Amino acid sequence: MIEADSKATDVAAQPSFAQKLLLLVIAAVFCLVVFLGLDAAYSHFSRKSSVPTPAEIFGCLGRDRLRMLALQPNCSCTRAWGRERYQLNVNSMGFRDEMVREVPLTDPRPRILMLGDSFTESMGPWETSFVGRLAKRFPQYEILNGGVGGYSPSNYLNTARIALDKGLQFDEAIVFIDMSDVQDEAALVHDVGDSGAVALAPNQLHYQTWYSNLRNFASKYLVLTNYLWELAERTWVRLGFYHLDHGFNGNVFDLERSGWTYRKVVEDKPFEEGFAPLGVEGGIAKEKRKMDELYQDLAKRNIPISVVVYPWPATLIYDNVESREVRIWRDWCEGKCKRFVTAFPEFFAVKEQCPKSAPGCWYLKDYFFGDIHLSAEGNRIVADEVSKNLEQTPAVKRAASEGARDH
Repeated sequence: MIEADSKATDVAAQPSFAQKLLLLVIAAVFCLVVFLGLDAAYSHFSRKSSVPTPAEIFGCLGRDRLRMLALQPNCSCTRAWGRERYQLNVNSMGFRDEMVREVPLTDPRPRILMLGDSFTESMGPWETSFVGRLAKRFPQYEILNGGVGGYSPSNYLNTARIALDKGLQFDEAIVFIDMSDVQDEAALVHDVGDSGAVALAPNQLHYQTWYSNLRNFASKYLVLTNYLWELAERTWVRLGFYHLDHGFNGNVFDLERSGWTYRKVVEDKPFEEGFAPLGVEGGIAKEKRKMDELYQDLAKRNIPISVVVYPWPATLIYDNVESREVRIWRDWCEGKCKRFVTAFPEFFAVKEQCPKSAPGCWYLKDYFFGDIHLSAEGNRIVADEVSKNLEQTPAVKRAASEGARDH
């Protein structure tokens, strides 16, 4: 009897399954809290640069009468893009350059002015950007980088006009048209009177969800957590699951900014959630109008214009090499452009080379992870395509008499 009572007491003393599970959950939560606390401390004390300062985000940018913002001449700073840091140097003309230097108004070599947005400015080191690569590959030309993040045809036009007004002589303008230019012209920038100046839309709706806020917080303040999270994301994308939200503009594989080429987008909301007030067709029409003005300004001085197009990540999933973006600018270039270059086929070719076990490998190669901007390899593809065209049809120095008419 005593032995039976003892066994009953032992059984009663054993924790139940529910109790064991509760203890396990408590232990897991405790470990997670400790890990996050240590991660936060490590991130703060050992990786202080994980949170970009305002100077690292906006360094060398200043107010501009016509363009709202512009790179400031003779400036040098350290810029941040994600966790990466790179050197930004601006020459005397206010163009990004390999170094801070004085740009003479004339040059004995053929001079090419590149115009574009953040892809052209490049959110990374000069030597890996497609403009930097082209400058190194063609020392017989002087290549100037007039690209600035956030620009669109309105400011491509303004940048060229400012350069011409300063007396800068160049022999060709190559415009790197970006897919986001449609939304920028439709919803972000508007003309101020007849001066050519632009202003930004006063009412903007910026993307924000609980997940994006959480993801953005981890990327800024939790280095180890972000590493593990990103490792899982990289595996997910490599396997061909195309959803990636790093807390900025939404899923980089299906943004409104690039979606207009292959699906219906939001046209009744302001930037950046939509294309109001002009809508997609209005944005395209405005793009063309600004490019027409640029073409006409250059044609008066016998300066040829060229256009280059390249794809966003979503393009490679939902669109094709004959995207509407390609067709629009190929058609526009008829009778106007010295050269039209599309990098779409090469990017699609890289995608086709990915093995069946890793169908998303193309994104990890050609784009900055968690973003739509080009990686060093993506920049190389664009540079190679432009290089082929320049080798086939070289840039030519204008005659002195033509240059004199600029004044």
